[in-house]
Amino acid sequence: MHNSAFCYPLIDMEELQSIAKGSVVYALFFPADLLVKDVQFLTQSSDDFQVGLMERPKDYEVKAHQHPPVERKLTSTSEFLYIEKGKVEVTVFDEEWKELGRSILESRCFLLFLRGGHALKMLEPTRMIEVKQGPYEGEGKVFRSS
Repeated sequence: MHNSAFCYPLIDMEELQSIAKGSVVYALFFPADLLVKDVQFLTQSSDDFQVGLMERPKDYEVKAHQHPPVERKLTSTSEFLYIEKGKVEVTVFDEEWKELGRSILESRCFLLFLRGGHALKMLEPTRMIEVKQGPYEGEGKVFRSS
């Protein structure tokens, strides 16, 4: 599967691009101008990483709050990337390094890797923000042999 230039408005959440093997989702891709009403979580509540998108009017306030400590058991390291500027080709692999799909992301698009492997090729000078669960404990990557 190779999809490019998908970073355009999507009408409903059912049209978001995902790369899956059977019913198991490996990666989710989100367009720059995804439209939501109020608050929309873009991931399943069972996913190890939660991504939400909020549309709020001027002067809307979120009351001061804290998140109490909760012990969680994570089964994988999820990775969130926001493409601030540039253009990136993303390849998604399963755990045996079989290619599951490719996609091209442009400025202001974002994606979430939930499991498996991935590779990135910069098609233009690119600036990205990466977010992963912590703490970082050193060797957190296994590279595909050539």
